[in-house]
Amino acid sequence: MSSSSDKSSTAEPILVRLGIRYFHNLSRTGGKPSEGGDAIHLLNANERKALRRIERGAIVRAALAGALSTVIAGAVEIGIALPLLGPHPLHAPLAAQIRFYAVVGVATIITSVIEIAYLYWDGLRAVHGLSREAGLDLFPDQDDDKALAGAMARAALELPNPTATLFGVDPRREASKLRLLVASLVYKLKVSVTNFLIKALVRRMLGRAFVRGWLPFVAVPITAGWNAFVCRLIMREARIRAMGPSAAREMIDIVFGGGVTLSAEGKSAVLRAVASSIVRTEDLHPNLGALLRELARRVGEAASLNPHDRLLTADADGDLDDSRAFLRCLSRLDRTEQTLVLRVLAIASIIDGRLTRAERRLLAEARAVCALPHDLAAIERLRRSFIDGDPIDPRQIQAL
Repeated sequence: MSSSSDKSSTAEPILVRLGIRYFHNLSRTGGKPSEGGDAIHLLNANERKALRRIERGAIVRAALAGALSTVIAGAVEIGIALPLLGPHPLHAPLAAQIRFYAVVGVATIITSVIEIAYLYWDGLRAVHGLSREAGLDLFPDQDDDKALAGAMARAALELPNPTATLFGVDPRREASKLRLLVASLVYKLKVSVTNFLIKALVRRMLGRAFVRGWLPFVAVPITAGWNAFVCRLIMREARIRAMGPSAAREMIDIVFGGGVTLSAEGKSAVLRAVASSIVRTEDLHPNLGALLRELARRVGEAASLNPHDRLLTADADGDLDDSRAFLRCLSRLDRTEQTLVLRVLAIASIIDGRLTRAERRLLAEARAVCALPHDLAAIERLRRSFIDGDPIDPRQIQAL
């Protein structure tokens, strides 16, 4: 491993570094990834069956872990903490209430820590298994692909993507700081607020005896269901990250397969298309990073792929990650180059498995600049094929 990749790995959060180390251990003991004889993003029948088995197992275990954690905490509350309130819990003295909440709090913290540790461990194990069955080598020889293990660890641990710049592209360039803060708080409070509302509803609908005896267990199905939902999202994201770099290479091969020779401004527009997609999503998804690297190679704008290098210097249009500069640059191209750039933009908009409102708006603006009608049907079909692991028909790219 090169010194540059060593530096990048040490810059990762400690959880990601631990996840990568665990992947290393699993890779040493588990042997080489499965070889299906086709590209990683193409899932044959055996691979689909194996991935479904891994995903289902992880989801069931996550739900059971949430349920068991809540049952244990509830049992401690009813069997140990509740008697501390005496025969009249609603009128218990302050000292008794303090003891009650101290016992409940300690039990909740301990069970939650154990639950989270198990979910992290099992998530890493499941994501590694998914990668192996898909034929993905998490530790290849190419230096520019060594970030893949970190990206998969982040998916397993449900950690956000890095916010650092890549080739001069700042994913938060056009982001609203207030909206990012609000979105983070809403996510963190989602489960606790849901549990609170359900308990309040139970208190209103059912009698006091039921509330005293069974209320702590109301959260069991909520926690189990939430864990299953989150695990399903994690496994889906891990599968998308596993397939992304391979799919990006094939789709770009199809885009450039017509032998079009890009002008200097055309090369700039191609790179700006991906950078604009990163900026509009406000997220440096690893698949978009892989796509940007592939294009940098293809158009010859990068002698090396050091992520700290800038692919383009700021010019009259502006920085590489200025989405308005991209639209201005696109408007000056001829129809052949515009078509190629629009196809690259469409690929960038779906390579992370999503098609967000901001990306839809960017696609509409780009097609309007080229005096073309806006239709997302072809893009949605390509997104669905990519997510499902189906073969990519060149006609799907040509229809963009």
